Amino acid sequence: MSRPARVRRRRPGPLVSVVAGLTVVVGLLVAAAPAAPAAPTAGAAGSGDAPGGRLVATVAAPRTPQVLDGRVYSVTQVGRTVVLGGSFTRVREDRSNRRFVRRGLVAFDAVTGRIKQRFHPDPVGDVRVVRPAPDGRSVYVGGEFTSIAGTPRAKLARIRVRDGGVVRSFRPGRVTGTVKDLVVTRGRLWIAGAFTHVGGRPHRALATLRPDTGRATGFMSLVLAGHHRRGATQVLKVAATPDGGRLVAVGNFATVGGAVRRELVVLDVGGRRAQVARFRTDFYSSACARRFDTTMRDVDVSPDGTYLVVATTGGYGGPRGSCDTVARFELAATGADAVPSWVDYTGGDTTYSVEVTGPAVYVGGHARWFNNPYASNAAGPGAVARRGIAALDPLNGLPLSWNPGRDRGVGVFDFLLTRQGLWVASDTTRIGRDQLRSRIALLPARGLPVAPTRAVRLPASVYLGGPDGLSRRRFDGRHAGAPQAAPDGGLRWGHVHGAFVVGPRLYVAHADGRLTVRSFDGTTYGPASTVYTADALVPLRGWVDDVRQATGMFFDSGRVYFTRTGSDRLYYRYFSPQSGVVGAERLVAPAVPAGVDLRQVRGMFVASGRFFWATPDGVLHAAGWQRGAVSGSVVGPSSPASAPDGGGTWNGRTLFVAPT
Repeated sequence: MSRPARVRRRRPGPLVSVVAGLTVVVGLLVAAAPAAPAAPTAGAAGSGDAPGGRLVATVAAPRTPQVLDGRVYSVTQVGRTVVLGGSFTRVREDRSNRRFVRRGLVAFDAVTGRIKQRFHPDPVGDVRVVRPAPDGRSVYVGGEFTSIAGTPRAKLARIRVRDGGVVRSFRPGRVTGTVKDLVVTRGRLWIAGAFTHVGGRPHRALATLRPDTGRATGFMSLVLAGHHRRGATQVLKVAATPDGGRLVAVGNFATVGGAVRRELVVLDVGGRRAQVARFRTDFYSSACARRFDTTMRDVDVSPDGTYLVVATTGGYGGPRGSCDTVARFELAATGADAVPSWVDYTGGDTTYSVEVTGPAVYVGGHARWFNNPYASNAAGPGAVARRGIAALDPLNGLPLSWNPGRDRGVGVFDFLLTRQGLWVASDTTRIGRDQLRSRIALLPARGLPVAPTRAVRLPASVYLGGPDGLSRRRFDGRHAGAPQAAPDGGLRWGHVHGAFVVGPRLYVAHADGRLTVRSFDGTTYGPASTVYTADALVPLRGWVDDVRQATGMFFDSGRVYFTRTGSDRLYYRYFSPQSGVVGAERLVAPAVPAGVDLRQVRGMFVASGRFFWATPDGVLHAAGWQRGAVSGSVVGPSSPASAPDGGGTWNGRTLFVAPT
């Protein structure tokens, strides 16, 4: 993950409905602008709304250079110049046979792809990270090198973009170990890695420097100590919130400032000294494969600063572990054991890099599948194939339909989101329909649109389906109009076990275990198709059984909630309307309050912050509905909703609400 300095986020243009399978092919690199994320802000999980936006394209742009060996560990952009850092030694321009020697660092024009001839620092040793300096004319370089541009600068340096020369006023002194990540925030340069001293002073794994001189400061005086299992205390990756008030670090450590924080720590950095935040999780105490000293690989913070996403390695650890996962946590969480809002499992493959945007969480590694908690090194029930790169739904972590594919190799080591699109830095040569884009690729910004989702608000039309067909009545939460016959769309509503509307689409759960989707405007139905995405590899039989046993169903905050015959529990599975993927795990919402008997449900829906359900006697009941980061919940007290003013009852088989 990397973020350009001092970015301004653009608001997206008008959103349109998703067209499944749409691929945008961009023939030329678009004109470059100062690097800035192209996505809108993401909503917090507790809000439950998804802002929509656009994904990047699945076909890579032409003209990007070919990096001919080694790895590209880091990518950044200054103006219209892109700088790569890594372990490579040779590069060439696209569609050219001319090769250039570039050891560890190379710069090229973001528009033309032409390699910058004067930028030739040739560090002696690998570069692990490059990040833009505040002046807009230079970059910070961190890694394992002992000298750079012919100057003895070990592990950390500042380099001019125009000619690759060392900025001599930046003199951090001796750094006693590898620098693995950098971030500039609130006028401070944070360096992270496997070092113990900076400039002759003790600073283990994490330190703050003056961005202009490189002199270490006392702002970060918290001592990191210990390890997850063994090995050196180190920080692998850091990420700051957009306002600079918090910094997240992941790596191999056990305590920070004497407080227990295993592998993940959130720091409050808005005051006079860095302080350990009250956020703490024990999720990463899982017993993963012993060969890993730490399971952490990357972390990023959402554009609105409300949540973080962590990517890990570790080998398959089962459906409740943290090994080989991508997980979201809310930054507002406090206390001793923050739990993930969601977890996506690869089934035993590492995800090395993560980039959080408004409409998607991009992840890259050598994964073969996502939504795969129940199998090790194989596709399990519900698994979705995503080779080496994926875009996950921010609300639930399920894979979106975006699927360029790439040679898996070891993995993607860095992402950079700019107005041009998503830069992908890796160790492999092919991406996006087997295009040759050696170790660096640009997936242009003009990709699939993702429609926003919003909470249902009353007044609205409530539809009641049963053996007598389909009817609807206007309902404002207190008063219901007279029932009116509604077109049934050719459906046998007495055999429907649940239905819900998301945007312009109606989802119907059938007695035979199918979930179908069709367009619906309140009157007219489009042709139906079966939602089968999560069954494409290995059938998700548990979900089929849930549909067969369902007595009511509704959608909220990226989750399908449902009740089952004879059970007093409210269940849910993650569901992505954009891709049609159903979560492999059946989860349980918090217990309902006294007076709410879910064994009597005959249809239910949520609207305007209230939970409504019908019972066999034809009465509509209401209770409160509280959205949550992990799950929504029914809250008391409960009471019968007002009887229909126009007569009739709520006796049927299913209920759903549409804003028509």
